[in-house]
Amino acid sequence: MSICPKCGVEMDSSYKECPLCKTDLGRIAPDPGQKNPAYPGMDKPLSRGEKVNLFWELSGILLFSSLLVVILIDIFMNQKPGWSWLAASAIIATFIYISLFIFLAKRVYWLLAGLLVNTCALLFCVDYLHEGIAWFFMPALPLVVSFVLFTGILLWFIRQTKHKGLNIIAAASVLLGMYLLLIDMSTSWSLRHVFKPSWSVIAAVSILPFALFLFYFHYRLKRGISLRKFFHL
Repeated sequence: MSICPKCGVEMDSSYKECPLCKTDLGRIAPDPGQKNPAYPGMDKPLSRGEKVNLFWELSGILLFSSLLVVILIDIFMNQKPGWSWLAASAIIATFIYISLFIFLAKRVYWLLAGLLVNTCALLFCVDYLHEGIAWFFMPALPLVVSFVLFTGILLWFIRQTKHKGLNIIAAASVLLGMYLLLIDMSTSWSLRHVFKPSWSVIAAVSILPFALFLFYFHYRLKRGISLRKFFHL
């Protein structure tokens, strides 16, 4: 075996001309101290952007290949698409989720808006294909919208506050209590057509003192109160 001194491809010793770059091997003396890659450009590592684009392309190929396979299997078994519409909705939504996180990762609020629209569309399709709009408008839609809204509020609070610490946990706890109330009221309306919270009131009341304590403790520490002096250690 010999190596082309110009492009670095390996070949049989009987070759007089490089099969890759067509270099006349009889005219160029090989440099033993230099070894070029067999395929120019492949020696450089991929940049982060190239890796992300490659992951997105491969994800699209795999997901849409599986989508085609699922639809063909459904048609082969039932002579027409049926259950495969549910799988197709989930696969398409997954590809959109991946695209949102890849292309809108630095635009948080646009990312949240895209996640909201995609999730609502997925839940609508699942409900419509399963029972024909039974639970999408209540309780699914308000719960999804409120979850994304509360997440946006928490991210806004994190960006606005300069001294981050226990106040982030406290704010998340308050929003969690509010979300539990919404879950309870939404399910109550869906089952009994009445907004009557029950267990969520106990949960929210239990969370509120904990959140207030964290807020108090955080801003007392911000003013320079020592933990040792505070607890008399």
